[in-house]
Parts: sequence; C-alpha cells; structure tokens
Amino acid sequence: MKISTILGAVTLLLFCILWPRLPGQYRMEPQVAPRAAASSPMRPHIFFTDVESGPTNGGPGNLGTPISIFGKGFGATRGNSRVTIGGTAVASYLVWGAANAHNKDLDMIVVQPGALRSGGPIEIIVDGASSNLDHSFTPTPGHIYYLSPNGSDAHSCSESSPCATVGHVVPDMKTGDALLLRGGAYSEGEIWIRAPQGGAPNQPKTIKNYPGENPVLGNAKRDFYIDADYVTVSGLNFQNGKSLLVTGWATLNQRGARFINNTFSGVIAWAAIDITGHDHLVAGNVCDLSGSTVGTMGHCYYVTQGTNSKILYNVASGAPGYGLHIYDERRADKDFQRVISNLLVEGNILRGSRQRSGMVLDMSDAGNYGNRIENVTIRNNIFYENDQAGLVIKGSVRGVSIYSNTFYQNGRQSAYIDSNPGINGVDIRNNLFYQSRDSKCSGECEMTLAHLYVGTNAQHVTVSGNSYCPGRPMIFGVSDSNPTSGEVSFANADAEDFHLLPGSSAIGHGAVLPVVLTDHDGRPRPSDHPSDIGAYQY
Repeated sequence: MKISTILGAVTLLLFCILWPRLPGQYRMEPQVAPRAAASSPMRPHIFFTDVESGPTNGGPGNLGTPISIFGKGFGATRGNSRVTIGGTAVASYLVWGAANAHNKDLDMIVVQPGALRSGGPIEIIVDGASSNLDHSFTPTPGHIYYLSPNGSDAHSCSESSPCATVGHVVPDMKTGDALLLRGGAYSEGEIWIRAPQGGAPNQPKTIKNYPGENPVLGNAKRDFYIDADYVTVSGLNFQNGKSLLVTGWATLNQRGARFINNTFSGVIAWAAIDITGHDHLVAGNVCDLSGSTVGTMGHCYYVTQGTNSKILYNVASGAPGYGLHIYDERRADKDFQRVISNLLVEGNILRGSRQRSGMVLDMSDAGNYGNRIENVTIRNNIFYENDQAGLVIKGSVRGVSIYSNTFYQNGRQSAYIDSNPGINGVDIRNNLFYQSRDSKCSGECEMTLAHLYVGTNAQHVTVSGNSYCPGRPMIFGVSDSNPTSGEVSFANADAEDFHLLPGSSAIGHGAVLPVVLTDHDGRPRPSDHPSDIGAYQY
C-alpha cells in the first residue's frame, strides 16, 4: 500500500474523531426529541377576571376591591412584571403565581386598583410582553364588608370587627358593594340571596375570599341559592356536598351570575353548580365529587334554559352523572318554551364521570313547545377517561361547533351523536380523537367502540380535518372529508398533560378556524398556515 494512501486513511480517521460535533441533521447518531413546546416561553394571556367593577377604597390597606385575574404565562413570581388598568398602574399586588388557582391549569394574580378616576382594559406585562386587552375594570362607588368564622352579626362587619354570616350582610349591601370572607370554616346553613338583594348591570354584588385565604362552607343541610340578578361568588370552598345554584324561582330571566374559582367536594344532590337564565359566567371552578344522593342524575355543572352564558376553564371529576349537563325538558302539562342558546364551552377539563359521559347536550320537546338547544361552541376542551363517552348530543339540538378539542380514552366513544332528526347542523373540525379499547366503561358498555359515532337520522353533520388514533379511524354513520391518522404522543397523559410531542401526526394538519384564535393555553394559533389538531398548539 502506498504511504500516501495510509496517511490519507489516518488523516480521515483523525478528522472524524477530532471534528467538533455538528448539528443533529449531520450526525451519524440517534436523534433526541426536543421537549414539548409547552415548556417554551409564552406571552401572558388573560382568560377571565372575577371582578369587572367595584369600589376603589376599602379593602386591604384601603386600596379597593381585590381583583383576581386568571390566565396563563404570568410567571411564578412577579419580578419586574406589572399590571395596569386603562394604562394606570395598580396600587397593590396581593397574590402572584403560576398554577396557583383552584384549577391548577391556571395562573392567578390578585391586585387592587387604588384610587383610579377611570377604568379601562386590564393589561399584564411580563418580561416586556403584553397580554390581551379583552377584560376591563370600572371603578364604582361602594363599600367593602368582612366576614370571619370568629365574627359576630352584632359587629359592624368591618375588617377589624367582622360579621359571621352571608345572610346577615347581603341584605344591607348596596349595588356595587363587596363582601370579603376570611379563611376558615363557616357553619352557616342555607344562604338565600333573594330577588331584591341582587346587584345591577356593571354594579354587581361581589362575595369572595379575602386574598390568599380559603373560606370553607361545609354545612350541606341547605345550599347557597342565588335568586337575584348580578351576584358574583368567587374563591369559596364548598364541602360536604353544599351546592351553588341560580334558582330561577323569582324570575326565569335571572342575569349576570358569576361563579369563579370555587371548589366543590363530597356527595351532592342534583348539581354542584346549577344555572338558569342569561349572561352567566361559570369559570375556573373545580368540582371533584365522591357521589350523589340522586345517582346518575347528579352532575358537576348543570345548565338549563337561558342565553349568552359561558362555561370556561372548569374542572369536572367524579360525578355519577355528567361533568357538564346541558339539558332541559317539559316540566308540567302547562309549560313554557325552553331554549338554551348562544353558549360558549371552552377550556374545560371534563374527566372521570363515574357512570355517564364528560358532557351532554340534550333537549326534550315532548310538549312540542319548540324547545331547543342552539348556537353552541365547544372548543379547546379536554374530555378524559369518562365512563361512556367524552361528548354526547341528543334531542332537539342545532347549530353546534365542535372545534379543536382533545378526547382521550373515554370508556367506549370519543363523541356520540344520537340518531335523532331534531339534531341539525353539527360541525366537527380539528379535534384529536384518541380512543382504543380500555377498562374505563362500567355501564352501558355495549356501545360500539368508536372515535366518532353519528346516528343515521341526525341532519347535516359535517366532519373534516380531525385526527384519529391510535390505529385507523373508527367512524360510524359519517365520513371525515380530510382525516389524519398516525402516531400521536403526549407529554404525559397519565398526569393529564396532553401537549403534543414532536413527530405527532396531529401537528400541522388542522384547518385555520377563525373562531379558534388561541389554544387551551392561550397561545395564538396560526392564521396563515395549517393549525395543529387538538386542544394544544405545538
């Protein structure tokens, strides 16, 4: 062999050994997948607040109503981050954290407005990045009262001399007033806010926890009844099955209830939260039940007749019935027309229904009154390990958009649409259906194993651009015009983390949907190229 050939071989060997490591696409070694995109920095995004208007004096340090702000991307500590209202810096920061709301999927901060002369959009600035401006605060005249488990209704209800019961204070509150509950266990039984005792548009009565403290309402002999308009209940812990209900007793057109960041546990009756009427917000609540006194008729969240309500970022778990029960029916021989319309269901985690499904839309019209559910948007939700199905649609239902949800290992089916001609106009796009045979189902398990089951008599059901896994699509009664199948991997499904991992077939195969501008985390979805399928944008 020539010396030049030997020298060339040695040179090549040394080159391979000593040359610095090149980027992965040039290495002759296995690739290591990067971490899920959920770990990357994101802009702060506000999902909702509990106080949209209130007094700017009174409260801790006499700096006004504590305003709890819920969203993502706030950061674990404040550092140099700040909050403004209408461009003016807030006066006080009482709570700042990440994954610290009752729904641990949410960040929460609590601020006080101080002596604002005018309100405006709430903005959070984190590391120079500004939040959305969809939420605002308006200063109003008013007074702030206090309760304590050690208080007395003979007291003045001030911070230094708190009262003992909600039922004593609320009748004396004016529109726009607030009531702060100190932490600890309260023994008050029935709480009934009656029709004349409510708030007014833009001046609700607010009942909420003192910032950083956990009031516990555990006397379940009677529930907490809201029979009045414009009442906010925020940050309370309902134990032993005590429930929070908008009754509709005084009028069927109750308006403006806001139930935010509350918890519910124990054995309930019909529902942990029950709403009827218009313009309600149920957001950031956690329902984790051990049973119901009425079996499968006990649900976490129950929505009956009414319009323009929002069900946002709640957690439902452990109900014998449905996590979210959107339903009404004929109640008497001489009844009235019942309509549920213009409803937004977004960002919720509906898991672990013991004997039913994560969510149902169902309207009975036995009396031919024209009862119906219409114009419902269901987006960016997680339907996870429910007994029978993730989502069920039955009865007189029309105009439903089911967009960008993640369905994971529900008992028998991801989604079921009944064979009923009253179902008309269901659009199903960009959903991730992960369904295989498992042991979750304990009742009515004869249902056909399916990603999606549509009854033959349902009208105008359109299906396009969904992801089906593992294996091939299991679709009955309809076809997907642009299906995606293939391997999908999650960050940690056992820990309820359904962020997509690199290489998942759901990445980059979804349509651009103008009504789904962000994902479950509040991250922007693309408007100029394909979106990802499911609740999370990679």
